[in-house]
Amino acid sequence: MSEDIVDNFLAVFDDSRYPSDFLQHYELMECLAHNELGETLLVRDLRTDELYVAKCYVDQSLLPRTSESSLLRNFHHEGLPAFIGEYRNDTMLCVVRDYIEGMPLEKLERKPPFSLHQTLSIVVQLCDILTYLHSQNPPIIHRDIKPQNIIVNNQGKITLIDFGVSRTYDESARQDTVCFGTRHYAAPEQYGFAQTDQRTDIFSVGVLLAWLLTGSSDIEQAKTAISNRRMLGIIEKCTAFDPKDRYKNALQLKDALTGRQRRRRRIGLAALAGLLVVATALLFQRSAHTIHFNEPVIEDAVRLSLGLEENAKLTEADLLAVNQLFILGNQAAPDYMAFNDLVDEFAHGNGSLPRGDIESLDDLTRLKNLHNISLAYQTFSDLSPLAELPNLEIVDIRNNPQVSDISPLAGSVSLTSLTIFDTSIASLSVLRDCPRLSQVDAGMTLIDSMTALEGLDALQTLMLRKVPLRSLDGIADHPLLENLYMSETQVTDLSPLLALPHLQTVEVSQDMRSTAEAVEDQASFDIIYN
Repeated sequence: MSEDIVDNFLAVFDDSRYPSDFLQHYELMECLAHNELGETLLVRDLRTDELYVAKCYVDQSLLPRTSESSLLRNFHHEGLPAFIGEYRNDTMLCVVRDYIEGMPLEKLERKPPFSLHQTLSIVVQLCDILTYLHSQNPPIIHRDIKPQNIIVNNQGKITLIDFGVSRTYDESARQDTVCFGTRHYAAPEQYGFAQTDQRTDIFSVGVLLAWLLTGSSDIEQAKTAISNRRMLGIIEKCTAFDPKDRYKNALQLKDALTGRQRRRRRIGLAALAGLLVVATALLFQRSAHTIHFNEPVIEDAVRLSLGLEENAKLTEADLLAVNQLFILGNQAAPDYMAFNDLVDEFAHGNGSLPRGDIESLDDLTRLKNLHNISLAYQTFSDLSPLAELPNLEIVDIRNNPQVSDISPLAGSVSLTSLTIFDTSIASLSVLRDCPRLSQVDAGMTLIDSMTALEGLDALQTLMLRKVPLRSLDGIADHPLLENLYMSETQVTDLSPLLALPHLQTVEVSQDMRSTAEAVEDQASFDIIYN
């Protein structure tokens, strides 16, 4: 950054705008960037001397409803920055995150065009990061992928930053209400043609590919300079105007980049010689004994996740590569979007769908790297095998009224999201030692008081639709709560919600309108009627 820019920034710098507790903890070291939304600052922690980055927003009205801090605090991935803290006052919001050592992609000394080897190394890592983001429940769409938001360290590892314009996917929306993104990198739907979903990020990755190979982010101009037909085809598919013509997810794009077909064996590209060693080892491991499943539907889901055909041999090495499973009834889905389509069809009257045949979850104990699991509308009742899965982050066991004991998840320290809709669970307090559990859908359960949620201190989104809840006494013990959905309950007093400093949205049913109107004038949150 030039001295002139720094001097100009410091000349108008007014620390009175910043939250007082932010200034008590951090010292400004450098202004890394600033625009109409605010500044990005390099700061030093006065207590530890560590460096961090603070995004300070001056016009919070322009920000997406899902705040950057609410996203960052749930991330647990080496390619994403860690959340440190949030500070706010009436005029400014400051989100503090890890300082990432390295250089933004746009500022690397070796200016584009990059070699094919370098390009693939960067974009394959980016696909892994996006696969993680898009597999969250609901999926997280970055919406501003560009060279400035990708940090590369000395070892060539990348980190994706800047989630200030990101959003969570809402399947009920038809289009986004605010246009965010960067010219050339923003997909058509970011200009109001449709709502953004994971394919929006795929579009931006396609433009990034073109920029890496040619130095131009003008996609039409870049395509004329790309002689590699395979890469040109990938870029054209990524940047198709209609989202349905693009790769449907980042994993599919990664397969195209690395040359993997449906079976997804690790066949290395010549430009990525290091992958040949991994491929050889993995192919050797496939000679091991055949895996047997007790539950055919779980086997179907595993094969779908791996891209393996019905008769292909499964090995222990394959099972360790499985990180997500989606099943509703006896139907397996390849990803969350497809699973959500099944759920939507089921919820809107598909009465012919039989309950799933999964009676036992014992097969899951071999999937040690499972992060995300959805097992809806089944016959099992015992969740004990889940206690043997140390990496679970998202668990969805909706429409299983025979399930009443959630205690097997009590030791799941990585758990961030839990859906127990339409189960017979009466309390979640046993999960008090799950420090990252921030999203819970407990609709149509037996929860009848806030005592059932005692100890869940990290809750940000809570769904309590159609539960026998009469009182919100005790909800002040969840100060991080941002979104509460409680339609079709028996609550007659919403005043306890006024004590929640971060509450943004409360959903109630039409028959609760008078109850909501009693606090409407005092509420700083939005009330919506279902």
